[in-house]
Amino acid sequence: MGSTGAVTDEAAVVIIGGGIIGSSAAYHLAKAGMGGVLVIERSELSGGATARAAGLLCHARSDVGTIKMVSRTRAAILELEQLLDDRLDFHQVGSIRAVLGETRESELATMEACLDAAGVAAEAIDPAAARSLCPWLELGGARRIIHLAVDGYIDGARLGTAYAAAARRLGARIRREVAATGLVTDGTRVSGVVTDQGTIRAGWIVDAAGVWGAEVASWLGWGFAAAPTRSHYWITAPEPDGATGWPNVHLPDMRTYLRSELGGVLIGMQEPQSRTYHPMQLTADMNDMPLFEEERDLELLVEQAGALRGIIPDIDRWGFAHHIAGLSNYTPDGKFVIGTVPGVDGFVLAGGCCGSGVAASGGFGQVVADLVRGVTPAIDISAYRPDRFGRVDPTSDAFRQRCAAARSGKSRGMVDSDSAS
Repeated sequence: MGSTGAVTDEAAVVIIGGGIIGSSAAYHLAKAGMGGVLVIERSELSGGATARAAGLLCHARSDVGTIKMVSRTRAAILELEQLLDDRLDFHQVGSIRAVLGETRESELATMEACLDAAGVAAEAIDPAAARSLCPWLELGGARRIIHLAVDGYIDGARLGTAYAAAARRLGARIRREVAATGLVTDGTRVSGVVTDQGTIRAGWIVDAAGVWGAEVASWLGWGFAAAPTRSHYWITAPEPDGATGWPNVHLPDMRTYLRSELGGVLIGMQEPQSRTYHPMQLTADMNDMPLFEEERDLELLVEQAGALRGIIPDIDRWGFAHHIAGLSNYTPDGKFVIGTVPGVDGFVLAGGCCGSGVAASGGFGQVVADLVRGVTPAIDISAYRPDRFGRVDPTSDAFRQRCAAARSGKSRGMVDSDSAS
């Protein structure tokens, strides 16, 4: 819990963490008319996982709630652009999702039913139409291909800082270089945050600390049901013609996604066994974390890129120029963690983004604002309950292995029969 020390500040709501989730929560609270909103961030706003995210905004998910959270992000982008009088450069390039095997075809059918229920249009297309949208893509062997025109991508850090700027404009405060070190409780209620600059009295606390969120939850004796798990992607050198605007491409059978990036291609290939990190032993700055194993990473790139030759014939001539990695919190079932802790008042968990923090950021912010204000969320969050796994020890090897399996088997929110995803 930490030593409380002198009370140096007061707020109606203190949000721990100035990444994209914390900043979105501040914006949505301020937008709803909530006064006294304060974000504390010990480093740079949106400087952790947000800055390293691939930034895909894709709607194809296996539950309606997550689709609605992504749709809320798309709506929030338009609001922010109007409020700030600035373009955020959301690239609405659409997306192609192609499945090759029977298992993934069944999964896609579930996703399409959820898209229809959420009112998001998806169009079935043939390999020729896919190639016209993306000339380096050969999908002659696909069992089914769909195109979602509403999808696209955005720079995560730019969106995160826009949420923060809009929150400030609407009256929220943001204090940087303030590190939370503990929580203050009054019976069953959390009533403040202990920081390295004194104690902040608060009516509500929101744990939006990303991969560091487990440490915050541990101050209440609660095991945050997620593990910091590595995600990484490669960026190719620009193509000679400098073409841009290709759609996002999702190849779940190959555990691969691709999108345009500066005239080249950003390509993410999920590892057979994702690497997890002890949540209580993380450095304060993600830049200082050991996220790369150069020899192993290159071996995986050669192996996985080679397996894509039948679908991307040009891949052997692509020059891989950059390698980006970061940590995201993965849960054993690939679903978010949003809600209150049983038996604790005035405390909200908002995390377990499972690599979809940018895409779902608007939904996260809206739900947190609803919970703090005592409003029943318009988005069904029953699947994201923090206690759905019971009591967990997020530091244990067994639990972290479950979360690693979720990352390795991931197909944008679908849980495989033998492993979470």
